[in-house]
Amino acid sequence: MRHLIPHSKEWFVALAKSNPQEAAHTKQVIKSAGTPEVCSECGDAPAGDYEIANKWFAPDTLATVRLCEDCFSIRATTQGEQLIPLSPAVY
Repeated sequence: MRHLIPHSKEWFVALAKSNPQEAAHTKQVIKSAGTPEVCSECGDAPAGDYEIANKWFAPDTLATVRLCEDCFSIRATTQGEQLIPLSPAVY
């Protein structure tokens, strides 16, 4: 599976198709932070890129996200997501 780089142009195109509200929220977070190198959820930095590994996604749905440590912990514990760090080699 090829993963889109979180916050890239093509990542936003795919997210807008599958979840327009989340796309709008993430764009606002980035705008407020002044850089795309922040958490998709809250805008904190530093943030890492992750694959959401334990959920099924349609082929055109994103399986990547950029998260800070706090949002990573929240999604992993309360939402049960298995988040695997992405390295540049898997994009």
